[in-house]
Amino acid sequence: MTYPTFITAPELLDALLARFYMPVPPQLLSSDLHLWTEQKQKTVRVRVVNILKTWLERFWLEPRGEATTDFLRHMLSLLQSSAAVNETPTASQLLTVIEQRIQGQEIMRRLVSPPNSAVPKPVTPKNMKKLRLLDIDPIEVARQLTIVEARLYARINPAECLNKAWGKKAPGTNDSPTAVNAMILHSNRLANWVGEIILGHDEMKKRVATIKHFVTVAEKCRDLQNYATMMSIISGLGTSPVYRLHRTWSQVSPRIRETLQEMRDLMASDKNFARYRETLRQTNPPCVPFLGIYLTDLTFIDDGIPDMVSPGMINFSKRSKTADILHDMQQYQNMPYNLQPVAELQEFVIRGIQAADDVAEMYERSLQLEPRQMHEERVVRGGPYTATGSHMSSVVIASMVLR
Repeated sequence: MTYPTFITAPELLDALLARFYMPVPPQLLSSDLHLWTEQKQKTVRVRVVNILKTWLERFWLEPRGEATTDFLRHMLSLLQSSAAVNETPTASQLLTVIEQRIQGQEIMRRLVSPPNSAVPKPVTPKNMKKLRLLDIDPIEVARQLTIVEARLYARINPAECLNKAWGKKAPGTNDSPTAVNAMILHSNRLANWVGEIILGHDEMKKRVATIKHFVTVAEKCRDLQNYATMMSIISGLGTSPVYRLHRTWSQVSPRIRETLQEMRDLMASDKNFARYRETLRQTNPPCVPFLGIYLTDLTFIDDGIPDMVSPGMINFSKRSKTADILHDMQQYQNMPYNLQPVAELQEFVIRGIQAADDVAEMYERSLQLEPRQMHEERVVRGGPYTATGSHMSSVVIASMVLR
């Protein structure tokens, strides 16, 4: 049997209903009809109804519009008029889901509630009118960044992750209008913001304090299971204009450097990010995963595995691997954080992140603060304050998948 590479929603509905109304085998003896009906027909019909329900609840990717609404109404009418469908268990639930889709209601994102009802009270600075980063408690910076990052992650639609859609430009523009692209851009800007804030201080003492602040924020993000923001921050601390400041790093306390190294080890690219993958497997929502790993895995599958195993035959193994990754991504989209947004703090950090310069713009500033020394490359790579080999993983992966 051959299958088309892609199947439309009407074609899928027709295929499932054909299975639902499968004819009685002509060779079946009349004495065996009851047994076939009970053990075969009813089982298949229950499965078909459940597949339709799961499709509409969890995997509905059709664009909103008049054509989609007409199709849903056609499906509802078709199923409601069928006595066989209405006699099938869970059919009423299926009809309810279709009606919700017709009304434009979202279903999947509301499946899970946060485990705790208590929302921690925000830790806000006394002066909210003249905010400075070092005046904001690291835990509250981490909370507000987590709220922002979790919202970005929850907006990602599985369809945006197929066929490297995040790197494709919209017709007539230079933009990639996907939530995936928005999260990549936020990640890179956040990393740049970290570097810009550190390099913005003329005094070494303030640069050291800012590094400590960001390391603590990253640590609190790790505690919140917000690996995306944690990765962006440690990437920002590892950008070349920052990590070459060997005199500044030499003044950072051993405890802070050790904490930073622990997070770098967690996100190290060794053995295909083995430590991070194992940690994520043991992590329950709420959580914001590091998107770069998923995009890299999807890219390798898309580029490295053929779509067809032979002419006219779909490679279902490839589709299965892709589906497994999308399922892993979605399980962390369904549970929000129990955190209270603070508009002033979010506006402060978002404004800074969006205005951050590119890394290339910061290098001259870095040289002004600490002029290049003889054998600097050897010193920078050998000191205890330098970044690990994975210090730019998020930026490198983000740049790679956008090509």
